[in-house]
Amino acid sequence: MQAKKMKTITIILTLLILISCSRNKKSVDSHTKIDLELVDHVYIKKELYGTDSVRLSQEQTELFVQKWNSAKSKGLYKMGPQYWLNIKLKNDSVRRFKTNRDLIKENNDWTYSLADTTLINSFWESQTYGFLNPEQFDPISFIKVLSKTLKTQSDTIRIGITMIDKFPKDWVKEEHIEPLFLILESKEVGGCFINPLSSYLPFDDYSEKGGFAAIFIKAFKENKKVELGLHSCPKVDEKLNTELRKWWKEKK
Repeated sequence: MQAKKMKTITIILTLLILISCSRNKKSVDSHTKIDLELVDHVYIKKELYGTDSVRLSQEQTELFVQKWNSAKSKGLYKMGPQYWLNIKLKNDSVRRFKTNRDLIKENNDWTYSLADTTLINSFWESQTYGFLNPEQFDPISFIKVLSKTLKTQSDTIRIGITMIDKFPKDWVKEEHIEPLFLILESKEVGGCFINPLSSYLPFDDYSEKGGFAAIFIKAFKENKKVELGLHSCPKVDEKLNTELRKWWKEKK
């Protein structure tokens, strides 16, 4: 009788352990796929609170989303993160991932494999040791970067941007036009655009926010690609701005 009772207790304990493990697995194994349509942009860092970051191009973003959505579970796994990857969604929320080689985790220690040990590192190196490209920005963030300055004890240094002059035809979208018109008259000083092929560096020149805004609106108006040439330091052009405002008023 005693043996039968002990056997029953053992079975009950085993079932409880299995149920507990099952529930625990469900609580941590939560592979939430990414809807590409909801992604605003993706950037990676070497350190969680570091200031250096690299923004992924659209092609790289699509590749990462594809890899994450098909990632295979590796179970609970402790690892030191090599990179931090942040996904900024269009609703202003952020999903943060820790990665090391092919391994990646999001909210806890449940780890997945991207099946590619060099993928994330290639994102970092292709941007860090190469030149920037337009797909890393939109018109608003492009102007924002060029508006940055560095103050020293004796001067204020305008920070330019070195970038390949290969803008996609649809780089300026209709959703950008109203925000661009808001800064169309801005004479806030910023840096210049510099093509890596340029032999001239405009150290003593500067751009104005409104100058770039007008170039981008004009490209959208004429359904043409943005072309900035070897270097560009545009200033506010009142005549062009009047033409653009007239066109936008009639279009609406």
